[in-house]
Amino acid sequence: MIRVNVVAEGQSEMHCVKGPLNRYLGGRPILDARCVLTSRTRRTNYEYRGGLLSYQKAKRDIVSWLKEDTHAYVTTMFDFFRIPSDFPGYEDAMELDNHLDAVLTLESAMKGNIRSELPDLDVERRFIPYIQLHEFESLLFTNILVLKEDYIDTDDVYHIDRLYAETKDIPPEEINHGADTAPSKRLLHAVGYQKGETVSPLIEAITVGAIRDKCPHFSAWLSQLQSLSDSIQPVQS
Repeated sequence: MIRVNVVAEGQSEMHCVKGPLNRYLGGRPILDARCVLTSRTRRTNYEYRGGLLSYQKAKRDIVSWLKEDTHAYVTTMFDFFRIPSDFPGYEDAMELDNHLDAVLTLESAMKGNIRSELPDLDVERRFIPYIQLHEFESLLFTNILVLKEDYIDTDDVYHIDRLYAETKDIPPEEINHGADTAPSKRLLHAVGYQKGETVSPLIEAITVGAIRDKCPHFSAWLSQLQSLSDSIQPVQS
């Protein structure tokens, strides 16, 4: 049995991993997820999770899970949009015109940074960094019309149809980095969508397979995860 622990940026990603992605993969491999730990109350030790405030906070979760569960792999699900400037490789990535190249640069630099932190834990094999182009909400633009299942008011339907017309010819992972035109910002303007809303039912309605057809970087990540179960040997402690 191959297990993969996912360090997720927020609640939407975490629920997507635990629900639709797990069902799609059918246990090959089995995914678990938790949001990035952002703070902890000293008196009660209560943890606040969700939001990618800095690389160092994300790194603590990645390193912790690699150490805690040495029989499992660890991956990430972070947004490229507004990624913190303390990420390894940030300056080099921001100089690139092609956003996929920028994401690949960040992923490679993140892996190198974690590998140097944990030289004895087989990070090269066990850590699979993933950054979403440009946001988790990009996946919804595979078929943005499914929003009508949740937003049924006449005004909402009008704005959803308008959003579809504006974006139907743009590959979802190329919907961009602009302060007003990033995927979540377009959804905010159209139907009042807020980051952190649980959209797993919409992902289910679109289907993971359809998303993979239109989101090649996302699909390549899932292919990496699926390939882990094709190998007979699990991670050894």
